[in-house]
Amino acid sequence: MITITQDQQKLFDYIDSLISGNGHLIYDFRDERQYQFAWMMAELSGRKHLFPGMFKSLERMRSFHEEIGSKNISLLYEKQAIGVLSDTSDTDGWQNMFKIPGLNLTPDGNIASNGLATVVGGFSNMNLSLIVQSRSSKNIVAHGFNNGFAQNMLSVDTEPSTSNEIDVNAYLHYHGLSQNNSMQGIPLTGIVKRKDTSSVTATPIVSIPKRETNKPNNPKAINIGLGRAWTDQGYPQGSGGNPNSQFDYAWNESIPPSGENPKGKIPFVGSVTFSKDISSPLEYETNFLLKIYVADKTGGGGVQLSPSDDRAVAKAFSIDPNNPAKLNWNLAPGTSTTDPGNPIQFSNVPWGSDTLAYFFCEIDVVLQDRDGSASAYIQSSLSPDSDALDGTAYIMPIDFIWHCLAEDSLVTMADGSKKEIKEIVAGDKVQINDKGEIATVQWTNLGVHKGHVLKITTESGKEIIASDNHVFISNQDYKPARELEVGETITTTNGAEKISTLERVEYDGLMCNLATVTYQDPNNPSSELGTYYANDILVGDINAQRVIKKIQSNDINWIKKQVPAYLHTDVENYFSKNK
Repeated sequence: MITITQDQQKLFDYIDSLISGNGHLIYDFRDERQYQFAWMMAELSGRKHLFPGMFKSLERMRSFHEEIGSKNISLLYEKQAIGVLSDTSDTDGWQNMFKIPGLNLTPDGNIASNGLATVVGGFSNMNLSLIVQSRSSKNIVAHGFNNGFAQNMLSVDTEPSTSNEIDVNAYLHYHGLSQNNSMQGIPLTGIVKRKDTSSVTATPIVSIPKRETNKPNNPKAINIGLGRAWTDQGYPQGSGGNPNSQFDYAWNESIPPSGENPKGKIPFVGSVTFSKDISSPLEYETNFLLKIYVADKTGGGGVQLSPSDDRAVAKAFSIDPNNPAKLNWNLAPGTSTTDPGNPIQFSNVPWGSDTLAYFFCEIDVVLQDRDGSASAYIQSSLSPDSDALDGTAYIMPIDFIWHCLAEDSLVTMADGSKKEIKEIVAGDKVQINDKGEIATVQWTNLGVHKGHVLKITTESGKEIIASDNHVFISNQDYKPARELEVGETITTTNGAEKISTLERVEYDGLMCNLATVTYQDPNNPSSELGTYYANDILVGDINAQRVIKKIQSNDINWIKKQVPAYLHTDVENYFSKNK
């Protein structure tokens, strides 16, 4: 517990006067009190000696706000709020997201909370301070801090607390620098507030999504294949599902209408029993409300359900006829073209070739006889939090698999012949390096893509069309396409060739990818990633995309290149503390 001073409380009071309810304030550091509050939140981390750059960032942000002035700062704030950090066509509906998903008591009866920040295109650095303050005593009863570099998403949990106060406010302070295209280096800074107003409930029971297959592509996530055959899923176990599939669930969208983006679909079946009867009849936005969103750890940004998708999901919720305190929901997976299920569907954004999504759902109900309200939560987590919240169920993240290379890319087969990537099937044998070594294709994926891609041309005229995150071998190192530069070398059948041109072009057609090795754990990558030749250029397989991101995040020299020089001491201390 931290006792704050009167001057500190005045800053909290001032910030409260600027935020309405559970709100979000984007700082304007031309206001001295907002600047002092942000500085105070950073100081409460107790890490000034380890991360001096964290405070230099705040100083530079204030200078930036003063420089651009009132005329431009409102436009900057608008862009920061909605996440449009480059052309709208690049973000495709994904938005910057700063959230406090949970605030409640733990099973031991102590207060706890968590927060997250995710930025479209990622951030070069981000600092988070999460403070839970008692509304009566004004003491800080729980707190947590985290910082990260060259990532897309960052989370923070409060440290174990001994307070059982429930009448509290939670504040998530963030400040960092965008790493996205035309707005690279632009400050991102603000505060999110959340009040605890609901009673503790029983933990929801989530029966779907869950592990359905014995050989998942990513063992640490629920694997969902978009544009896959119905037989390419483990569900339903014991009655038609393929136990050796790479996917837990699949949706057969191999040939959607022309120009239609893939839709992220998440099956969701479960129930929760509240402490008292639910007000009936159940009427959405009257006595019942849902807040469902996902955060994209792979590409950055988040998205809430569109209003139409939100209302469609709400229809699947109902009060149990045998227990008026129990709420059921049934958004089932599909099993065939005639039974496509009724999943949660995010139709307002396209999904990348490999998207690891963190799922969040808040369920709010009014209790019978207007006896208060209650809430339940479902959150994605790689492992249960040590301060797991009451009324919160944890599920694994959702891994969406989609596409990556243009459909007519020619893959070099084991016998030296060429085959279009869209025609390759699991079991085919392909060449994987200049030693003539062969690998068996483990699985493939294929889907419609409409939007920007990269067209890469070498000095000898070899061309390939790829998504931004497809891995190439440059100067004997692995690198995603978006980091390639004109003049550097990539590996081809002719050895090393220089890139002559890099173009961002529009593409409307099928895109595909292969897996030439089984799943590789990013935390324990092998020295050789899965590869194959496409259009005589050596590229990484689907597993390589995730592994290369982990390799880079563990490379202190690569990280230093992504951040301003004044943060290099912070990076060094971060690595010595965390790596």
